[in-house]
Amino acid sequence: MEQAKVSNAVAAAAANDTVLRSLREVHAMMLQHEGMRAYFYGDRPLPGDGPERERVLTLGELLADVLASGVHVHERIPDSESAGPWANYCRHTIRSSPVLRHLLHEHPAWWPTLLSVLPDQAPNAGLRVPPPTPAR
Repeated sequence: MEQAKVSNAVAAAAANDTVLRSLREVHAMMLQHEGMRAYFYGDRPLPGDGPERERVLTLGELLADVLASGVHVHERIPDSESAGPWANYCRHTIRSSPVLRHLLHEHPAWWPTLLSVLPDQAPNAGLRVPPPTPAR
């Protein structure tokens, strides 16, 4: 029994590290373009058209992928102590990003696990949220 707990803890740490590494990669891409961070953490609206819009949407899709991956990892590893903080980070980021809200509204089926952590704010953002998954 103790060996299983240790194995689960190691798996949780490794999976969490993978998600955080992916998040760092997206942040590094943001740093390559001045002002990009504001689209995801500073309420800057999605550009109307042109190359900037395409760049912002692509980074938004990458960030949504990472956020959803983190939610998925924490659902699969119930002993992870970072599940609550990760869900809070996801909610904060989506609340701060008209770009992410736009993507989630336009493509709710692309990130269903991410939508599962948003029941408190989804109706206000016009997002359709699946019912909560019952606790195991």
